[in-house]
Amino acid sequence: MLGLEVESRELLGLARMAATAGAEVAVRWSRHREELEVEEKAGPDDLVSQADRDAERAIRAVLSWARPEDGVLGEEDGDETGKSGVRWLVDPIDGTTNYLYGRPDWAVSIAAVRREDSRTLAAVVAEPALGRLTGASLGDGAWSAGRRLHCSRCADLSRALVEINLGRPEQRGPAPDMMRALVPRLRDVRRGGSAAAALAQVADGRADAYWGPGLRPWDAAAGALIVSEAGGVVGDLNGPTGGDWPGGGVLAAAPPLWEPLREILRGVYR
Repeated sequence: MLGLEVESRELLGLARMAATAGAEVAVRWSRHREELEVEEKAGPDDLVSQADRDAERAIRAVLSWARPEDGVLGEEDGDETGKSGVRWLVDPIDGTTNYLYGRPDWAVSIAAVRREDSRTLAAVVAEPALGRLTGASLGDGAWSAGRRLHCSRCADLSRALVEINLGRPEQRGPAPDMMRALVPRLRDVRRGGSAAAALAQVADGRADAYWGPGLRPWDAAAGALIVSEAGGVVGDLNGPTGGDWPGGGVLAAAPPLWEPLREILRGVYR
């Protein structure tokens, strides 16, 4: 166990370095957004720019310099298999649409995952527009700027602020039913547009819960570990998955809220 803890902390240090490198590139480009060439991937709400690609290359450069045998799966440049027992999951700008509009809800997300069992060992989410960098290593808590993070103590759905994601276009059919089911029971909902940023918010009480259907591993693997290490519950509509990415939809919440939210959402996503 000691060896795992040491490795997780070392991976966390590297994740911080890589996230900082990616954030610096993204922030530099943000000062010249009008010069960016923007492309649509799957549709008008799925955008990519040179800032995404350059930020991911900066992240990969740090990771390959320190651990050249590791695998890397990134949103923009795909999968490098690697030869070691660790694979990195990288989203250089999660919330590209927000980024391109000059909004603050975007994040750099990096997670180190053990290949043999897909266990997330270390994770970082940087929110450059807010000057925040949040990290966690397995079994060592979630931290930001030297402060240990804790999920909110909210135990009453009627007083809960819940971040949501509507999913990709092909998954948005249930969205009206989801809103009808959630809104009357909650204090309010927010749709920030970045799963990584939303999960970091849950970890330090800026939101009480998050639901996002149909996420990719690079979207949520880092945030899932961070929420779990901050004392929250993470899973999908089948049940909790600890600090690991559930494999699609992600529900993360303060412990008393998780099961009530799951029951509501299961009635929608049957």
